[in-house]
Amino acid sequence: MSDNIQKDSQVILCDMCTEEDRKPARKTCMKCEISMCVQHLQAHLTTPILLQTHPLTDPMALCGTTKCPQHGKLLEYYCLDDLTCVCVSCAIEDQHRLHNMKTFSTAHKELMEKLNAEQQALLVKTDDENVSLEKWEKSEREKLGRSSVRLIEAVTNLRDIALTSVQSSVSARMVSIKTSRSSMQAAQKEKDSFRFLQMYSQVHQDVEKAKAVDLRKGLEPATNRYGNNVFLLLLDEYKSH
Repeated sequence: MSDNIQKDSQVILCDMCTEEDRKPARKTCMKCEISMCVQHLQAHLTTPILLQTHPLTDPMALCGTTKCPQHGKLLEYYCLDDLTCVCVSCAIEDQHRLHNMKTFSTAHKELMEKLNAEQQALLVKTDDENVSLEKWEKSEREKLGRSSVRLIEAVTNLRDIALTSVQSSVSARMVSIKTSRSSMQAAQKEKDSFRFLQMYSQVHQDVEKAKAVDLRKGLEPATNRYGNNVFLLLLDEYKSH
């Protein structure tokens, strides 16, 4: 029956229960690399040495992700310079020894605050760009209003093409911002420090790409093509007279 529970709902089961009566795990010990139900978890919660030296996380399938691949020791710290989890040997002996090291809980808190701030900055940036696009469209419509009556139909068609091109260009540049939002939201929902830090490196990359996006550049190619086409139409109109 326990096998069916594991398969159907993907519940992490207690590794210490008997095979016939395995209960859902409440926590996973990263040092022991076992998941424990409420009953078997008590030793970790009541024994001072275990409580201090055996970090617990929400139930998860470990698959060897808690040990340093270089030293074989437990991953206990997070390197803010390289955005990666490291063991104590990495922190005091190897390439990370002069880096900014934090415990999982501290790194989780600091990086969550950074994500929240960057999310707000991107929201402001997006709002500003949307306003710029609206101003651009309003300005172009006013210019067209001063055009010759005989050019209205042709210019209107060009306007629609230009607006579609601009919208497509800006939308393409919005992909990075939308991706960063999704990544940040997923990270912000993750309450477990270890899981949050495992995914933060990708989130950081998505945010950096979004911060580099300049939506105003999406207006330039279409604006140039639009202006050139109107000029050619006006020139043809002038020659016809």
